[in-house]
Amino acid sequence: MKLKNKVRVSHVEPVSPTLRWLFHFIRKRVKDESHLASFTRFWPCLWQARIFDGPILGPYKTRKQAIEAEIHFIETCMELSNGQESK
Repeated sequence: MKLKNKVRVSHVEPVSPTLRWLFHFIRKRVKDESHLASFTRFWPCLWQARIFDGPILGPYKTRKQAIEAEIHFIETCMELSNGQESK
């Protein structure tokens, strides 16, 4: 699904409070394309998808798994929302 206007609705982040703090500390200070940001994407830790005003999905063994769960959850919510509007 391609969206023209992207709006952040979640964060995919480490489950560990210490790693989560460090992850956000780094990511707020570097560009998304930087080597340091890239490094944070591959930390060998448990990951979660924290949906704003919604559930926390996870834990997942990889960031990729957390992102896949996040996408599935958001797409399902959008489908349900669109189905209710058409009634």
